[in-house]
Amino acid sequence: MKRLIIILSFFVCFTCIFCIGKSFAININKPSNDEVTKLPEDSKQKISNDVVISLLMPYIRKEVNKYYKHYLTEPPLVFPYSVDIISAKREGGVGYLIKLELIVHPFVGAINTIGDDRIIIKTGAFGSVQIIKFKHIKSYKLPWNYQYLIKKAY
Repeated sequence: MKRLIIILSFFVCFTCIFCIGKSFAININKPSNDEVTKLPEDSKQKISNDVVISLLMPYIRKEVNKYYKHYLTEPPLVFPYSVDIISAKREGGVGYLIKLELIVHPFVGAINTIGDDRIIIKTGAFGSVQIIKFKHIKSYKLPWNYQYLIKKAY
């Protein structure tokens, strides 16, 4: 029995010595300055845009659904990646009153875009959101397998 324990202990020690170089570890080193400068310059801007769009999604979907309910039997989908920020301007030059112009690309099914819509939104300092204008810009024809969704032509 002692012999078995000694052999197993020797085997474990031997394995540990030769497998150290192949073990997995978490790299917790800080990135170098060269690595930091290689990050995309617009990453903060991209994140800010994504946050704004995510927070405005309920208002955007409501306006899109209000327009398309006359033309489709089911509301189209709008995801944050299907919204583009065209412009963002401060009203009056200072303060938190901001006017956003968005282009929305609602779709049905997987990725069947049904149109392009322009929405102008005004936001305030205390979370107020007001839809200033909604305009349907362009319509796209639905594929044959989604024709059943059409109430009337849009």
